[in-house]
Amino acid sequence: MFLQNISKFISNYRYEKATVESLTTVKAAFLDFFGVTYRGSKEKAAEMAFNTVSEILSGNVNLNLKASVIGRNYKTSILDAAFVNGVSAHVLELDDGHRGAQLHLGSVIFPTALAICEAYDLSGREFLEGVIVGYEVGILLGKIVNPKHRNKGFHTTGTIGTFVAGAVASKLLKLDDEQIVNALGLCGTQAAGLLESDHGGSMGKSLHAGKAVYNGILSAFLARNGFTGSETIFEGKEGFLKTMVDDDFVTENFSLNEILKDTGRVRIRDIYFKKYPFCRHIHSSIDTALKLKASIGDEYDHIENIAVKTYSVAAQHNNYAPKNKEELKQSLPYAVAISLVVGEVTVDDIDQLIEYGLLDNYSTVDKVNSIKNLAKGMIILIDEKLDGLYPDKRPSNVIIKLDKSFRNGVFQNITMLPKGDFENPYKLTELIDKFKSNNPHYNIKNLTVIDSLEDYSMRYVVEKLNE
Repeated sequence: MFLQNISKFISNYRYEKATVESLTTVKAAFLDFFGVTYRGSKEKAAEMAFNTVSEILSGNVNLNLKASVIGRNYKTSILDAAFVNGVSAHVLELDDGHRGAQLHLGSVIFPTALAICEAYDLSGREFLEGVIVGYEVGILLGKIVNPKHRNKGFHTTGTIGTFVAGAVASKLLKLDDEQIVNALGLCGTQAAGLLESDHGGSMGKSLHAGKAVYNGILSAFLARNGFTGSETIFEGKEGFLKTMVDDDFVTENFSLNEILKDTGRVRIRDIYFKKYPFCRHIHSSIDTALKLKASIGDEYDHIENIAVKTYSVAAQHNNYAPKNKEELKQSLPYAVAISLVVGEVTVDDIDQLIEYGLLDNYSTVDKVNSIKNLAKGMIILIDEKLDGLYPDKRPSNVIIKLDKSFRNGVFQNITMLPKGDFENPYKLTELIDKFKSNNPHYNIKNLTVIDSLEDYSMRYVVEKLNE
């Protein structure tokens, strides 16, 4: 059975199997996660999630096992802390992911691992074991189900993410093979997340990450206490693959043979890091627009028209009139227009543009009106050749026509893969710069504890990071 193979991998994996490269990568991912989540905790969706948890608990629950809510001087239950941290980790659209698996991994893995490790005062080595198991299982499952799963309208971070959180929790709670199968079986029946929440401009997208974490942890604790789940939930006749991927999916022979050949090697090429607070499918268009801005400079008012040729999934992000921040992060026209007018933007820059009327019918700020005009006149096209390169590549070709008074020419450029993928990776210094940009008042010296996670208990690590 498929889940039995996974359970054996989870229970047998040990820190000693990890390569230096994989440990370096997951530490970089942890640093990126913490910075994104710390800043994300200030967002409205994270605030609402925190207030809801506080309201339910009424502040009167005396818990022996407590975990920290990142960005706040507050501890609560493992489930509730992990849930809020999951929302905070995903709300900015800046969390890591995997191109082939098509899901955001860190926003599910780290909230799960942190909450359990802090509450039980587990070691840094145990933390890293759980994290690596999460990345391995998440990448494997995501690559099995996608792109068909995503094309049916499911948000993999919510669906496969639930299995991922369950795998991490099972490892850290030291479940045996049978208990892990039950935990993953329970994860499968709770796996949920629809892309309509993403593209409909709601906070539901960040809820997917929080709920995946919550349901994964809940499943592991239930299984530890004897609660059973279906061992065929993934490949069964009415299981995950048949109902949520493909009615004709061939399910006879699933194993972890390939991944077991390369156990623990979460290479830098397996994870991408995000530079811009927009959906990943838009990043290639942003990178291309920034290349063109280097030639055009601040003469964006001389742009007559813009055409973006890209793959079909990216072209579907064609919202020309975003009404809120969530819709803005999914809008290719606005992302390209902002890049051409402002250049690289931070979360705070986006907030300022919104304050200046970016999402309103009227604005008195010239730059904002220029962005609106460029976005309104933009043409987005599906290019068959570029579409054929997806999902191995995420290409975007941006073409700009300038008016006669300024150059009177056509400028174009193409990006095959955005910044942050393994072919165009982030340096550690760039990740730290990203951290500083999102958290200018944070004491960056606290991050040095991540370098030697193995030497500390995770309760100490969390205390140090939250100083």
